[in-house]
Amino acid sequence: MDIIRSFYIYTLGCKVNRYESEAMSALLTESGKYLSISEKEKYNADVFILNSCIVTAESEKKAEKIIRRYRRENPSGALVLCGCMPQALYEKSQKIGADILFGNKERGRLIELLDLYYENGKKPVDAVLCYKDKEKFEILAPKSYESLTRANLKIEDGCNRFCAYCLIPYARGPIRSMPIDEIKKQSVTLVSEGHREIVLTGINLCMYGTDSGNSLSDAIKAVLESGVERIRLGSLEADLITDELLDELSDIPQFCPQFHVSMQSGCDTVLKRMNRHYTVDEYENLIEKIKSKFNNPAITTDIIVGFEGETQEEFDKTCETALKIGFSKIHVFPYSVRPGTKAAKSLNQISPEEKKKRAMKMFEIGEYTKKEFYEKQIGTIHSVLFETFDGKYNCGHTKNFLYVKVPCGESMENMIVDVRITGFENEECFGSPVI
Repeated sequence: MDIIRSFYIYTLGCKVNRYESEAMSALLTESGKYLSISEKEKYNADVFILNSCIVTAESEKKAEKIIRRYRRENPSGALVLCGCMPQALYEKSQKIGADILFGNKERGRLIELLDLYYENGKKPVDAVLCYKDKEKFEILAPKSYESLTRANLKIEDGCNRFCAYCLIPYARGPIRSMPIDEIKKQSVTLVSEGHREIVLTGINLCMYGTDSGNSLSDAIKAVLESGVERIRLGSLEADLITDELLDELSDIPQFCPQFHVSMQSGCDTVLKRMNRHYTVDEYENLIEKIKSKFNNPAITTDIIVGFEGETQEEFDKTCETALKIGFSKIHVFPYSVRPGTKAAKSLNQISPEEKKKRAMKMFEIGEYTKKEFYEKQIGTIHSVLFETFDGKYNCGHTKNFLYVKVPCGESMENMIVDVRITGFENEECFGSPVI
């Protein structure tokens, strides 16, 4: 009788990482050799997979802390380290002492690598491979998702922009796009399994198709052919959002007007040092276009504070820009020095204390603009796709991604219901069905 081993996948980082973890989980479960273990029991898993992130130094430290704990609590278990950390920081990852090591290319071989590890008497397996020219998109087909209603679909991988602070191009390689026919196929499967919303994700989503002669518009049309009731986009780059794309999206009833457009800085001189490809005026004009073309859109962003050489005046300008735009949410990141990037070479780094001070200031601005946005939602009517029911509240998201709780005695999971927003607390809205 074959041995059934338990596994747990610990995911750090972005939606793309979560999608890829779901795919690996499906591979393990469907093999019949592995059984998923609960989060509560994760450190007891026979196979512990850490899908890593390297966006910040903190994400690396967290990975190392998790690995040490698993080794301490389960020294006989199999530790798998995969994802961006082994791909971009290979020598450092080697020293961690994982039993199986691979980057962002070998997820489809997970069962094979585990078999090799056990068949060779638990001899360590190193399967990290470098990217090659004209790399193909890795087709993954996960069978489990972050919710019963919403499914992520990764259609693009890689980035070639080389922002001065970022290691992702080294971790993810060149632009690679999922073929249109595969997008159609996977979208149909998702809809047939009951998902009512599909979220298109990618490392640089707007670059979809630049390697294959297609475009993001083509990908969206392919998804819509499935009959899906909602379509949402992941993070977008400001300089790659065209007027034509906005016009097309505004004509799609299924489109969810939630735009995550990373600004990173609201000061032109900092943007130039970051190797970002737009000015503050161009960014502000884009946001104005979005607000004029869509009804009640949510605009969220990422902002890095304390970037190398950032003066007080430059930071103040970013604060001014953030207040002017009025984001519904700001993800604040103190600049993290990433060895190997252009910005890491600068001798003009900001002190940790000053970064912390600026991060707190930007967080306060984000809380203020978020509150302004949520106050405007009171009294408005939204279609809510309900995802969970806890016995008291049905909870789900609006098209512009408000999280809404509606008191009800019975489940409305996977139903779309019109709801009037009656109040909010932090990032939770409360509402009542419109009858």
